[in-house]
Amino acid sequence: MSHDNEVCNRSTNRPFEDILKASFSRRHMLQRSAVLSAAGFMGAFVGESLLAKGAAAAASLSGGGAAGTLLAQTSGLLGFTAVKIADAVVDPATPTISDDYEYQSLIPWGTSIQPGGKEYNGDPNSRPTAAEQANQVGIGHDGIWFFAKNGTSSTEGMLCVNHEFGRNRHVLGKGVPESLADVRLSQHAHGVSVVAIKKTNGKWDRVASPNSRRIHVNTEVEFSGPVAGHSLLKNAANNVPQGTVNNCGNGYTPWGTYLTCEENFNGYFGSSEGDAFVPDENQGRYGFSATGFGYGWEQFDNRFDLSNPNYANEHHRFGWIVEIDPEDGSKKAVKRTALGRFKHEGFAFATGAGGRAVGYMG
Repeated sequence: MSHDNEVCNRSTNRPFEDILKASFSRRHMLQRSAVLSAAGFMGAFVGESLLAKGAAAAASLSGGGAAGTLLAQTSGLLGFTAVKIADAVVDPATPTISDDYEYQSLIPWGTSIQPGGKEYNGDPNSRPTAAEQANQVGIGHDGIWFFAKNGTSSTEGMLCVNHEFGRNRHVLGKGVPESLADVRLSQHAHGVSVVAIKKTNGKWDRVASPNSRRIHVNTEVEFSGPVAGHSLLKNAANNVPQGTVNNCGNGYTPWGTYLTCEENFNGYFGSSEGDAFVPDENQGRYGFSATGFGYGWEQFDNRFDLSNPNYANEHHRFGWIVEIDPEDGSKKAVKRTALGRFKHEGFAFATGAGGRAVGYMG
């Protein structure tokens, strides 16, 4: 299964990348000119100091010290003891970290959202059911944000985690789904987890909360903004809007809600017609194809079958920024259509002129 997207939205517009490069080039030229001018004035004051530091570093290197030793000596700049290269053995089970720190694994895939619930320990011979996965932490952790209790606590709050993708081999133990139950398991491993956590005696763990929940591909959602109620969000099947998928980066609002970004949503759709399917212009610009990323959901779930006329607009329901209230489990996630539909990577707020909230999206 591939999750790498080729450029599909071919346009005659000037790519933003080119605009960005030009902007940085102009800025770099101005900064360089200013630095060179300042260097002539400051050189007499800083030159001796810089040369002394350079000589000291060179002496340390020429003295035959190991790279790890040198790193440890200079690590005061970062405030911790560096890991020697010789000791940085890659172990997939444990991270290699500085002796100044310790780590803790918190809510890996399969952890029950509520303490005491059914959990999955990663055993490939005993996978969770779809219903169990719907109440467990998803796979493929990505964007994450901690909402402190009362806005100030450093030991208790709600943790929101995106689950961008989970390959069939990992989730199902096979390359393609063989039933609707398989598809549901895969779908429920995607989405977002909202988990209440608390630090006790130096360790974090889940605590019971009515606000802890999973938001997955089959969770009911709402639409808000200029596109809400539009005919292109309605299907002949008259099914309610459900789900969020390929949740990549994230953001948070000044009023304390979580924003999760739907990125490569096109890859979860396919066609039961196989190679006979030809995407229309709109679908082509978003990268929809007969097989998508190879999840095979379309073989058992009509919602994701691009050839099914009863769900012709289902794909329009994805590609949005979704707002979640971590402090109110009774509220549905809301797709904010005013923020546009494309492959969202992330979202960040800044305060603009006059105290206005300004959003930046990637």
